[in-house]
Amino acid sequence: MKRLLSRLLQLVRIRLSLWKDIFYFHKLTIKYNASIHTDNDIEKMQYTLLRENHTIEKGLSLKNPRKGFGQQKVLKLLKRLNKYFDVYGKTDKEFLIYPLGTIKHYIHYTKSTGVEIPIIEREYKILMEKSGFVDVKEQGGIIQVSKDEILKKCNSSFESLLNSRHSIRYFSKETVTKDIIEKALNLAQRTPSACNRQGWHTHVFQGEESVRLIKWQGGSHGFEDEIRTSILVTANLKAFLYYEIHQAYIDGGLYAMNLINALHSLGLGTIPLSCGFTHDKLKGLADFDIPKNEVPIVIIGVGNLLENFNVAISKRKNINLTNKFH
Repeated sequence: MKRLLSRLLQLVRIRLSLWKDIFYFHKLTIKYNASIHTDNDIEKMQYTLLRENHTIEKGLSLKNPRKGFGQQKVLKLLKRLNKYFDVYGKTDKEFLIYPLGTIKHYIHYTKSTGVEIPIIEREYKILMEKSGFVDVKEQGGIIQVSKDEILKKCNSSFESLLNSRHSIRYFSKETVTKDIIEKALNLAQRTPSACNRQGWHTHVFQGEESVRLIKWQGGSHGFEDEIRTSILVTANLKAFLYYEIHQAYIDGGLYAMNLINALHSLGLGTIPLSCGFTHDKLKGLADFDIPKNEVPIVIIGVGNLLENFNVAISKRKNINLTNKFH
């Protein structure tokens, strides 16, 4: 009887602890989530603008961008950049340089296809004059890289491995073999995990099933049919204890990045596709035979490289902006 009572009390404590952590995270999310009072916080606004800027870069990096694509998105971005300058220009005006460089690239690209965009050009010029920038480099947008260049760099050193990896949005028609996927999976298995539990799982989809998964994810408009091989990385909630409610995402994220680097080291192209969705959206994974106890971490689109292809520049921040020595 005492043992049963003790066990019941332990279960009550565990449930109370879980609810406390859930409530605490709820409070943090309400306060800091970028969807709430976005423009009242410079960091929230900057992160949101970077996301909107990358939408333009993604469009430019497709195999065959639609002629004149993205005009409304660029105008929307210019409007928000104007607001950013009005509210935060005195605090961090330099932030504008990257998205302005992307828009400059977009203008040159779009005009080169024979599409005139006078309204965008006018709004861009107004913001440039308003912000006081004489000129900005085209540091956003796309660059062309080659398969030979990638293959030379991806295994020469760890530094070259990281610097030569790009998110790739179109591939050759050559099928990715099971052998090379298994080799990458074995390499990624070296990922460290909390107490060596290795709570990650992978689900490999090929052909039309891969395309169906990519279409469910919904963030690859314009190149869904390119991704004929995809790997859904999940983490098993059964691997973690009551005080580790975020550990599944930490271990799963570590594994996913190692798998991406492993695939890249073997000469394959990859693109990570977010699974950061609401519960209603995630219920759709049941259609792909994914157990409820597995939380999705990321979908990795995989393919063989073409001889030459375009990639988004995706300029990285200086570490002074992302690091603090204590």
